[in-house]
Amino acid sequence: MKIAIIGYGKMGHAIERIALERGHEIVAIIDAENTADFDSEAFASAEAAIEFTTPMTAPGNVMRAVGKGVPVVCGSTGWGDSRALVDKAVTEAGGALLASSNFSIGVHVFNTISRRLAHIMDKLAQYKPHMSETHHVHKLDHPSGTALTIAEGIIGECGRVDGWADEGVIWMNAEPAERETQEREAEARAKEIPADKLPILTYREGEVPGIHTVTWESGVDTITISHSAKSRDGFALGAVMAAEWIAGRKGIFTIEEMMKSLLD
Repeated sequence: MKIAIIGYGKMGHAIERIALERGHEIVAIIDAENTADFDSEAFASAEAAIEFTTPMTAPGNVMRAVGKGVPVVCGSTGWGDSRALVDKAVTEAGGALLASSNFSIGVHVFNTISRRLAHIMDKLAQYKPHMSETHHVHKLDHPSGTALTIAEGIIGECGRVDGWADEGVIWMNAEPAERETQEREAEARAKEIPADKLPILTYREGEVPGIHTVTWESGVDTITISHSAKSRDGFALGAVMAAEWIAGRKGIFTIEEMMKSLLD
């Protein structure tokens, strides 16, 4: 199939490589320097576009793409405030959008396990939940979109967890004294978080692709589940699979709908 790539950073390069390996044709690559190419015949010929840019540019990119009749797979996070506006534009254009905080198949499996564990823990009040997420230092939003998706799953399955709370950010590459200050501040915030909130602690370190950990702790033991990405390839593969899936469709879709149709 013909694929357009919007955003040509590290994820864009990984998507290009994996799409070519799967036999697809890249008909357009749009980055900050050539946004006029949204109006090109090459872009309009795409059967799907894969968008990985920034929270600031993603909404406009999606709307421009669907305005050209191209379905969009969007992996950018941190633009939730614009989601209703974007969905309205997609619907009015008769287009298609699948936006997800994470396209990793492994993360989808992890989230399914996490929701099931939260359902069990709803009946075991002695266990208190906590979450942490680690990403590379270039990631702008925090907590990560994936962490928030996992948190929403926990909140939906465990009635005694009523929302999440930001425990703060620790920059692992900071000077030791500065990092110690960040750790103390996070610890102080943690003590102020109500018992019915899920605390989420954020780490930013080097080029880490992504680590998400959910912990349920009691006075006598700890239960921990974790997903650690080895590279960006898992996200890129899932995004290309999503492009293959959304081609020819119209509407607003979720990664859960895609996975259900692929696995059932």
